[in-house]
Amino acid sequence: MSTVTLQNEASVAGEIISVISAGVILAPPTNLSLEISVPNLGGRFRLELTDLDDSEVENGRVVVKAAVDANSRMVVTLFGDSNSEGFHTKRVSIGFETDEKTAESDFRKATLRAALSLATQTRLVTPGLSLDLWFRLNESLRDISEMLKVRQTMYRLMVIERATGRRFEVPSFIAGEDMEAISFLYHAITERSFGWPFEEALIVSYKASRDLAIRLEQANRSPDSTYPLSHHKWLFGFEIPLGEVMMTIIDKYIENFEQVLEDLKKDDGHLVEVKVRSRIGLAHYLVANAPRLPIGVWSNDLRMLIDMEGQLDAAVVERYNALAAASLAGLSENEKAEITRRPKIGGAFLIEDPSTERV
Repeated sequence: MSTVTLQNEASVAGEIISVISAGVILAPPTNLSLEISVPNLGGRFRLELTDLDDSEVENGRVVVKAAVDANSRMVVTLFGDSNSEGFHTKRVSIGFETDEKTAESDFRKATLRAALSLATQTRLVTPGLSLDLWFRLNESLRDISEMLKVRQTMYRLMVIERATGRRFEVPSFIAGEDMEAISFLYHAITERSFGWPFEEALIVSYKASRDLAIRLEQANRSPDSTYPLSHHKWLFGFEIPLGEVMMTIIDKYIENFEQVLEDLKKDDGHLVEVKVRSRIGLAHYLVANAPRLPIGVWSNDLRMLIDMEGQLDAAVVERYNALAAASLAGLSENEKAEITRRPKIGGAFLIEDPSTERV
């Protein structure tokens, strides 16, 4: 016997802008759908109704559930009045529930919720229930930003899953090392050649040889060094092999270089450990043998959600710009200049050279 863990997200209240038809016919949700349109983002969603709970209709509450996918549902709670003609909606709130956390379900939910939260107005229609209204969610910018981060992470996980043929159980909290692995694997699969932070040391062992000492001294004149490595990443306890990787350490230096040369010149074949680091904390990876994303891997509805990236990003930037403008409203030009003036801070707090490549 299997156990289903239902994970509920907090509902968000919506402000009703206009009502075309607020009546709800209390009938079983057979072959009915919930249709959502977000004009300013170009998004249209059609979700199959799975449940209509009218057990609290006399108290002014009806709950409608619609499938986001086979694993998760959107929960629309209608608040209003009930009479002989049916239920008349006056307020609405939106939430989501999930049977099991998966990358695709969380991506779909995060995209839908972000779209609803960033919409200037959203139309919600359930033709079979005579419900047709426009509303706006009251979601904070901080929560919207977190949703977009979740959306990005789940999209990257979907890419890794499709490329490797493995499905992951997504934990409620993703540890830092798994987040780093997700980002690295995503870039390896989609870009194959990319820069990456490198703060540790690459350790290479050589047999002591005068000829090798000469070659190493010559190679050390180059600012960068490239090494072939057999590479892999661990993600949620599973090993993801990447095959042979060409790793180039940018602006490299060898620890205790003079001592390393002296040891190599002993020419006795003993192993000499060489530690190579980057002065700027950066390496470049060429991952030619990383798993590949199959052609045509996304269904049409998933492709639509993926393609909303640009609109969602533009909408959240617009929200932040509006917030910044509102915070300066009513101030004189001198006051605005004082608030927006870049502070002078000590060198210990400066971010490293902005021209440094980061991923």
